[in-house]
Amino acid sequence: MRRLIYVPIIHSGPDSGTLAAGIEERAESVVSSGNWQRHKEVVGLYWQAIASYWEGKNVSGFKIFQDGMPVDGLIGKNMVRDLAAQGSINHTIVAQLLERGAQLVKTEDPKLLKEEYLLTSALIQRKSLPGTLLALLRYRWRKDRLLKARDSSIIKSISASLADGETGVCFLGASHQILPGLPKDIEVMTLKDPEKVRAYSQKFTGKKWEDEVNRLGSYLTAPIKTIAGETNE
Repeated sequence: MRRLIYVPIIHSGPDSGTLAAGIEERAESVVSSGNWQRHKEVVGLYWQAIASYWEGKNVSGFKIFQDGMPVDGLIGKNMVRDLAAQGSINHTIVAQLLERGAQLVKTEDPKLLKEEYLLTSALIQRKSLPGTLLALLRYRWRKDRLLKARDSSIIKSISASLADGETGVCFLGASHQILPGLPKDIEVMTLKDPEKVRAYSQKFTGKKWEDEVNRLGSYLTAPIKTIAGETNE
């Protein structure tokens, strides 16, 4: 039996690298400054809950699958360290797990990541109205197909890299839906309910969802219970 601990993630600004400033500006134009600030607080507390869960856990030999990770080895570790240094809590946690004996695994297809980067970059750049509309149409036309292609690639990576008796940890954005496609011999444990994380990510921008968003935010920031069978160092 193979084992996968699934960590559905909510991206914070530093996760986006060079696109972070543009994404932040675009988000603030959609969400009121007050709601955006509350959202950032929820994201921070969410990551604190994730980080607290891993404190004292024995992760030696665990294989780490990370959203947006196109390489492994020294180059992959350097990417993790660079994003951690820029303030990404996600990558800070991964860096700590690697220091304690976990192993980083190439998770994604570089070609698919490059395509998504170009689409997102075109979307957030300041353009004329026709240029903005064209970028938006391209993004909407391709985003779902691209996400499915990425999910398929991630599933293949996990399936090929995780051997019998091994444990993997998958940090993956809320929009991804890989769990139904994983091989049946992989036992999956989730640190937070992916559906609730996804619902929060989709609804926090809408005023009519305020009560539900607050309820989901309370769930996301609550402490995580230890998974049965997990051992401490």
